[in-house]
Amino acid sequence: MAVSTKPLFNSRPTRLFALTRHLRQPPFIFTNHDHARSLKTVAHAIAPINIEDFRRDAFQAQKPLLIRPCSKELSTFSAIYQHKNDATTETSTLPALTKWFTTSSTLGKASLTPYLDNFHSTILPYEISNPNSTQVSNFISWLESPSSTNAASSRPAASSNSNLDSDSNSDSHKSRLTLAHLLKTYIAHHPSSSPSSSESEFLILDLPLHLLLLAHQFNNTTLSSSQTTPNPCKPLTNLYIAQAPLSHLPPALQSDLPTPFLVLHAGKGDVYSSSIWLGLQPTYTPWHRDPNPNLFCQLCGTKTVRLMPPRRGEALFRGVMASLMAAGNPKMRGEEMMTGEQRRVLEEAVWGGEGPGPDGEGQDVDEMMYEVTVRAGDMLFMPLGWWHSVKSMGGEDGGINGSVNWWFR
Repeated sequence: MAVSTKPLFNSRPTRLFALTRHLRQPPFIFTNHDHARSLKTVAHAIAPINIEDFRRDAFQAQKPLLIRPCSKELSTFSAIYQHKNDATTETSTLPALTKWFTTSSTLGKASLTPYLDNFHSTILPYEISNPNSTQVSNFISWLESPSSTNAASSRPAASSNSNLDSDSNSDSHKSRLTLAHLLKTYIAHHPSSSPSSSESEFLILDLPLHLLLLAHQFNNTTLSSSQTTPNPCKPLTNLYIAQAPLSHLPPALQSDLPTPFLVLHAGKGDVYSSSIWLGLQPTYTPWHRDPNPNLFCQLCGTKTVRLMPPRRGEALFRGVMASLMAAGNPKMRGEEMMTGEQRRVLEEAVWGGEGPGPDGEGQDVDEMMYEVTVRAGDMLFMPLGWWHSVKSMGGEDGGINGSVNWWFR
């Protein structure tokens, strides 16, 4: 939904900013990481970031930019620079960072908070890779088992689904049985449900948020039992709420993800679309380009993004399509990109270091390939037309990973 917003302020740097500019680090700093394949690094800035700096060096320059939260070393300057009356900076603070997720102080493991249980009936679009896998079968069996209900009712308050636990065990078990039935029905009626078919590797379905909450609980139970069970079940992975429009969320959840200042004021103030990405690692988005600039914000976990400028990214994509003798369509998360030979060859070309070039011949990673890692609290600006692919990185399989993004102009 497009939202037009006129700037309510003079976006020129404040006098305080002008006087203290020489005291701080340059707004855009290139990180120095050693990359085995000479991947280029993305410039980064420390929040709070001034709107004119962002327009000049990122938005108008058509250059990617990583915006990181202010470090402790810069806290003194931040207190001076980000005074209450300064409406020209982006602080990159989203309430969902702390309301939706919590991290264990001892294990460093991220979890979903009980707060989300209040919205368990919200219908969202899911993706499941390998729906015929043993992990999915084990999860369905767990949903159907009365012991899953008892496990929920005995969990500590810090990790329990409070609203769900308040139901009777009977109602809670019926809810799990319903989800198990729906999941099995989706899998059984998939056009290519045979395990031998490559198209059975990827399934799209619409189910309530309750499914992810229970899958997260199942994984916690599985990982806990793995320490005492000789042959434990593997956690459920590749369950992903992908590209779910923020407008489809309940108002309370939408308010946890306010539109960032940069989105509203860097350009015309038009929001083309916005989406939430929330699931169980590993998660993956194939090589594609967006029709508008993109501000990508990491909420939980870590993701690595590889990017290329428009022409070079197009050449890589067309080279892969030529090698497959296919036309290809670089639309957002097309199903054909997520399964079979197209996924394998395209993923290898972007992430494996070798793949078809513009002429269909093999080549190393292109010299114009960028790589950046985003962590909770980071914002990554991807300019119009820049090609990119995204993978969850770090953490254990089945762990929670969450992001949100805005396409704008």
